[in-house]
Amino acid sequence: MSDYTRYRTAKFLLDELGITEPEDICIAAIAQHCNATIIYKPLVGCAARLVGQGDRAIISVDQDANQGRQRFSAAHELGHWLFHRLQVTSLVSCQEQVFWSEWGQQKSKENQANTYASDLLLPEFLFTPRVRNLEITFQVVKTLAELFQTSITATAIRLVQLGSFPAMIVCHSKQGRQWFVRGPDVPTVIWPLDKPGIHSVAHDLLRGDDVPGGPVIIQADNWISHNSSRHHRIQEDAFRLRGGEVLSLLWWKDESQLSVIEEQEDDRDSE
Repeated sequence: MSDYTRYRTAKFLLDELGITEPEDICIAAIAQHCNATIIYKPLVGCAARLVGQGDRAIISVDQDANQGRQRFSAAHELGHWLFHRLQVTSLVSCQEQVFWSEWGQQKSKENQANTYASDLLLPEFLFTPRVRNLEITFQVVKTLAELFQTSITATAIRLVQLGSFPAMIVCHSKQGRQWFVRGPDVPTVIWPLDKPGIHSVAHDLLRGDDVPGGPVIIQADNWISHNSSRHHRIQEDAFRLRGGEVLSLLWWKDESQLSVIEEQEDDRDSE
């Protein structure tokens, strides 16, 4: 294996290239540094493709996607190249929905590539200082996405993971919940409902209604299955994607529900 294609963490790679600001993260140059060339072309049925042969790779990215999605697709395939190079003998083809649906599958190759792409394009050492004490809303997400030149979905996931407050992001289609990511401060006993409650903004968006933008405070049982939810409230901010799916950011601005759940879990552990 050449030095160009050896595995390096995203942080190591960014340090190796002297990248210290979001605008310095040029995915084409980073990929070339790893012996992978990015090209943009029409693609049917997938968002990106990786063809590897020996120590060289070609990453094809859908030229019709927006810039944020193109960059994430390219970084995702670069993650495959560095993580799974010995298994990339000819072709890896990734559909866009796979990028997101695999977030909950911790050991899957797609999740490894997703995580690498996030670490590369939205690195913790640049992202965390910029989100400290910011609200978990799509207005904040859009500002960050513009700064880091990343997609709304990837940026929202990163905000949930690295933001200052307990939060969750959930994606629904009309058929039900597609995937979700909980932040590190959200107990694992908390799960979003398969379908959002009738008083949620997401419910109205999935139905095709036009709703005012911005976050709202609603009863937590419109979103969370835990039996304490009917006694608590949660902040919801929802956003309709081009394909009709709805992304929802959920933020426990009032953390009393989480405190109750943690106390219940502590009591159960002590029995």
